Amino acid sequence: MCTEAFQYRALFEYKKEREDDINLLPGDLLTVNKSVLLTTSYQEGDEKNPKGWLNGVNERNKDKGDFPGTYVEFVGPIRFVPPTPKPRPRPVPPTPDGSAAASPAPLSGTCPSINQNLAPFSVVEEGIGPH
Repeated sequence: MCTEAFQYRALFEYKKEREDDINLLPGDLLTVNKSVLLTTSYQEGDEKNPKGWLNGVNERNKDKGDFPGTYVEFVGPIRFVPPTPKPRPRPVPPTPDGSAAASPAPLSGTCPSINQNLAPFSVVEEGIGPH
């Protein structure tokens, strides 16, 4: 199952001010799930010039949280496969009526690699930056 998202690049350093925030360093790549934007007063095209707070994942350190949209630039839309949840080590108990829960059908299909949609980057002395 593919998920649609938007990729952003941090332009400025941001130090988290609240527990739900994430730190940014210039050059960090951030992924914002499109469904998160749709829950706000989003209009088509708003993703290119975000003015409020965004919630996403910093790909550098995998931190999840809020960051100011005015500190990032829009890179482009992406499609990715969300990570598979870890298997649970303990068995699930039967339902109260005694029946066993049906196992979900395995997911199939592929998505383009996230790297196919990213601008080229290289590591520089103080972080990640454009070529």
